[in-house]
Amino acid sequence: MSWSEADLPRRTVLAAVLAAAALAGGCFQPLYSDYTTSTVGGSVKTALRGIEIPEIKGLIGHYFRNELVFELDGSGEPDAHKTLRLEAAITESIQVITVDYANGRADSAALVATATWKLTRQGSDEVVSSGTNSVRIPYERSAQRFATVRAARDAQVRAAKNLAAIVRGQIAADLTA
Repeated sequence: MSWSEADLPRRTVLAAVLAAAALAGGCFQPLYSDYTTSTVGGSVKTALRGIEIPEIKGLIGHYFRNELVFELDGSGEPDAHKTLRLEAAITESIQVITVDYANGRADSAALVATATWKLTRQGSDEVVSSGTNSVRIPYERSAQRFATVRAARDAQVRAAKNLAAIVRGQIAADLTA
């Protein structure tokens, strides 16, 4: 048996794998493409732009709404063609991670923010998508009060940004036809 005869099965397997990859490559379509159709009509990109988001209570709710408006549309321009409405509520809690037992003060904590939301069609109140998402953002606590307050505020902003990115991805995936 020569070297080229032993190499033939490897070449056949390689050719079969490459052919399968080439055929499967046409099945994938980008989620945010102009050609990806949505369940509400049009493309997913235009469906995301057509989502109205009313004010959400609380500081995290404010940041979450602003980030989500930017994530979904980005332009900030009012659009008269809002076909969907996103209603959300944000809850937050603090978990103490470590405690300095010498003085009984928490050295670090984690902000747990949970967004419960539903996406409905305007007028008909038909639920298109809904979900509950949580993020856990750790931050350091200091003996200096202002430093601790600032770290907690930064954790709230990071939590809002993370929740907005998660919710945007889930909505886009649910809107894909």
